[in-house]
Amino acid sequence: MRFLVATRARRTRVNTERRYVADFGQKYCPDDRCPMDIRKSPRRAYCAAWALAGLYNFSRGAFYAPWSNLFVYNVAYFSLWALLGLIAIPLMRRFPLRLHWRPWAFHLVVGALFAQVDVTAGLWASMRVLGEAGNMSFADIAVEAFKSCFQLSLLTYWCLLGCVQGLDAQKRMHRQENQIAEHKAAHAQAQLQMLKSQLQPHFLFNTLHAVSSLMHYDVPTADRMLDRLSKLLRIALRDSSVAAVSLKTEMTFVEAYLEIEKIRFENRLSVTLAIPAELNEASIPPLILQPLVENAIKHGVAPRAAGGRIVVRAYQEQQHLVLEVEDDAPEMQASARGFGIGLSNTRSRLDTLYGAGRHFELIRGGMGTIARIRLPGFQPAGLAA
Repeated sequence: MRFLVATRARRTRVNTERRYVADFGQKYCPDDRCPMDIRKSPRRAYCAAWALAGLYNFSRGAFYAPWSNLFVYNVAYFSLWALLGLIAIPLMRRFPLRLHWRPWAFHLVVGALFAQVDVTAGLWASMRVLGEAGNMSFADIAVEAFKSCFQLSLLTYWCLLGCVQGLDAQKRMHRQENQIAEHKAAHAQAQLQMLKSQLQPHFLFNTLHAVSSLMHYDVPTADRMLDRLSKLLRIALRDSSVAAVSLKTEMTFVEAYLEIEKIRFENRLSVTLAIPAELNEASIPPLILQPLVENAIKHGVAPRAAGGRIVVRAYQEQQHLVLEVEDDAPEMQASARGFGIGLSNTRSRLDTLYGAGRHFELIRGGMGTIARIRLPGFQPAGLAA
């Protein structure tokens, strides 16, 4: 019973230590095997560094002097260095080493002063504790400290200076990398907005052109197309400012566009949608499918008197979400195909969002052409949860 209570108390204590702030408002690493990140506890890292320096210096003389004396000396010297470092580090950052001679001369003088203060105060304190001061004056102790430990203390100052400058250089490098990443993200966002602004007037112009053609001989049909166009524009304006939409939302836009094209082509256009219900909530870039559908209708249906059939499908392939728009136009008509504004913008948007790669393909076969988009990093809703 006592064992169970002790085990439960230990688990509670460990969980509490993980949840609450340990040092400087930072949390412990959630994995017990994960080493402590010194960036999250700078005070602890600072004290640990001086403790390790003292332990190393202690080990150097462990076989040649009494351990009690070595312990007192090293605690005095390196505790004082830990305190003096709080004054020295701001000066090191205020006057960093450069190619000019002035900062070097400054640190030679300041380093010598700090080194002499440390060894003198450390030797005086350790002698007082061990009762070895005798009749020595403070000046005698300072001279003895200079003879015995000044070089090591000066080296300690320059090592501290090198560590401070190295860490500051690393921080500057990380800050510059973050700024570059932010600039790249802003540039990519601006490029995406530009591509969207090109794409929306493109399909709007094509639809208005079809409406204007119908106005001369079929006013009721043209009126229905204008009604569908208003619905299409409402959806486009609603989703134009977002970075991603669900596949279901994108298909609502595509279906509204297909309603307009069905009115235009009447019985010449046949559409099949193969979108599994489990992929409806998949996140995709907005207005990514409409250019593919438009291209399929333009090259696979419009040139043929009998019309044609297009298929819009979506499926998962490993960690990719694959979107396809396929038409059934014969291969002999494939020579007229190319990358117009819509497909060029689609390829550019995918390269900007996911990096250069084969995210967009136009595959021509004997009986049809497939426009295929691969979106990486896809997980089904059940696994993502």
